Amino acid sequence: MASYAAIHTTPSEHHPPPPSRPTSTISRSRSSKFDRNLAAHGSASWLSSVINLLNTIVGAGVLAMPHAMANMGITLGVFVICWAGLTSGFGLYLQTRCARYLDRGRSSFFALSQITYPNAAVVFDAAIAIKCFGVGVSYLIIIGDLMPGVVKGLVADSGDAAAYLFERRFWVTAFMLVVIPLSFLRRLDSLKYTSVLALTAIAYLIVLVVYHFAAGDTLAEKGEVNLIKWQGIIPTLANFPVIVFAYTCHQNMFSILNEIKNPTHVRTTSVIVASIGTAASVYVLVAITGYLSYGNN
Repeated sequence: MASYAAIHTTPSEHHPPPPSRPTSTISRSRSSKFDRNLAAHGSASWLSSVINLLNTIVGAGVLAMPHAMANMGITLGVFVICWAGLTSGFGLYLQTRCARYLDRGRSSFFALSQITYPNAAVVFDAAIAIKCFGVGVSYLIIIGDLMPGVVKGLVADSGDAAAYLFERRFWVTAFMLVVIPLSFLRRLDSLKYTSVLALTAIAYLIVLVVYHFAAGDTLAEKGEVNLIKWQGIIPTLANFPVIVFAYTCHQNMFSILNEIKNPTHVRTTSVIVASIGTAASVYVLVAITGYLSYGNN
């Protein structure tokens, strides 16, 4: 009986291996395009990641902190602000852990939903899109309400300024024309300079609030200041969502994880700690100084 070695023939003797199929031009172009996309990802610095995430967190919510403090009292108000920051930071941390199960540079809520609930992936994306659209509309409403007053404050005589500068429609349209091109940028890191500009405006607001508090430039009929006493369960619950939503930034976390250079566990966690810690400090500072300036009035 012939042995297996006698029966088996090597490919080089009788069956030469087929020639390798040449790589098509389309495959090479797709591969190079994918490599370029990967190169584009992972180029953001730690500082730009913190700046973009912090700018996403700190926004118009800072204006409502003194009012929330007035309804909760200083003790409970500070506790709720810090607790909301901790829970928000924990949610961001969970996103960094979930991103480890996704392809590098392609992390998103949609990709994560494809692993957990594939049929609901579109629902998750739609919910986030609606939420972000609502935030954008709310900012335009705030701009339309405030900018005419800003112009009146800058111009001593209203007759010296054009009439359209006092119309909210003009400011809403003008800011839309500025924001729309920025919304089409592919990378969040491209917005780091606009984020610096936005954070500078927030810093200016903080300086104004703290300065007027330190100078004693407050209302003559300042209301009562409560260290522990609150205004009741209903006003407290009404202001609780204001503080919680003031930390909203999770829709951009996956983009930051995709773009940050060397996304190690320590590096991504430090981005979260720096951003949430700074935001919480800003909220507590503005809430306390603003509340002490006006009290419950």
